[in-house]
Amino acid sequence: MKNVIAFIITIAIAITAYSQQTSSTDILGRPYEDFSTTAFCSYNSFHPSQYITDNNWDILCAFRTPGAVSKLDSLNIPYNESQLRLLMVGDLMSFSNGIIKTKMPIFDKLQTADIRTESKAFADSIFPTIKPKIKKLISAFNAQGYNAQIYSLIFSYLLDGYIWDDGKLPTIDQMESHGTWSGAYWAMYEKRLEERIGTNGYGPLKVNWTDELGYCPSDQTLIDFALLIMEGKLPVVDVELKNKLLKWNLVDSKGQPTIPMIKSGNQDEIDVLCNEIASNISSVIKSHSSLFASKYDIATQQEAQVIFYHEVMWDLLALLESNGLIEKPAILKGEEVGAEHFSDISFIVLTD
Repeated sequence: MKNVIAFIITIAIAITAYSQQTSSTDILGRPYEDFSTTAFCSYNSFHPSQYITDNNWDILCAFRTPGAVSKLDSLNIPYNESQLRLLMVGDLMSFSNGIIKTKMPIFDKLQTADIRTESKAFADSIFPTIKPKIKKLISAFNAQGYNAQIYSLIFSYLLDGYIWDDGKLPTIDQMESHGTWSGAYWAMYEKRLEERIGTNGYGPLKVNWTDELGYCPSDQTLIDFALLIMEGKLPVVDVELKNKLLKWNLVDSKGQPTIPMIKSGNQDEIDVLCNEIASNISSVIKSHSSLFASKYDIATQQEAQVIFYHEVMWDLLALLESNGLIEKPAILKGEEVGAEHFSDISFIVLTD
């Protein structure tokens, strides 16, 4: 608790200092591709990134500071009415009483550096509390024979999965609806030095990925496998599908899954430890969200929690690696280790 209190005091001081500074204009003219964008969202027709066409990114950057449409003329940013309407339909921008304002959080260089300083401080402060529990969790995974999947289970199941369960942090369906999409979409001024990493979900089937991952099954193969899992139709008996899954070591010769099958919420040792660790992290994230939202002009505390946690997640992952608790599998580093090692980054989550 002492570390958590110290962290909150540090953040409060940072917020006071920041409020005296003016918003940076260094994002004007900076290409969209140079930012680090994250979409924590679901969509039914248009992903939020699909609204950023032509020079729409320049328009969004211009209206981080609200103003009349004439502001674009003063900045020599070309536009037409259809562009403005498109950004408003996508709910990335709002218009009220003649004033346009960008709704998508776009963090400038100073803000990005400041946020990452905060997230590193948070990770450092919470790590001594969760480290012993993560060691126990790793032992529990090993006891189940999940040695090869430890990295992906800690990242994709715990940090990028379990943390969103049972109201610990907001899920997408608890976030704001934006017409064609729901959730949060934001941009940091620059990318982190580490390669991107994430989790793809095919229903109960989860796959950890990085930009370095060089080979994987087709989406259709994974979807077909996931449907069988969801329908309780295991082992896989379709010869063609079974042979495809055999190649990637996702099933054995009898069609039974070879990858971890975890029952979420069943109150076993793994579930209890995941719940404790995720609760430790999320409770302090929530306690910080009001200050974070106010400091960076974020619309809701839910959105603030999602944005801040995504930065914290990378710092926690780095701490886990640097402390030797987990090691990235060779396949995630882009090494040619064979298709059978795809099972090292895959697992199944079952719910009651």
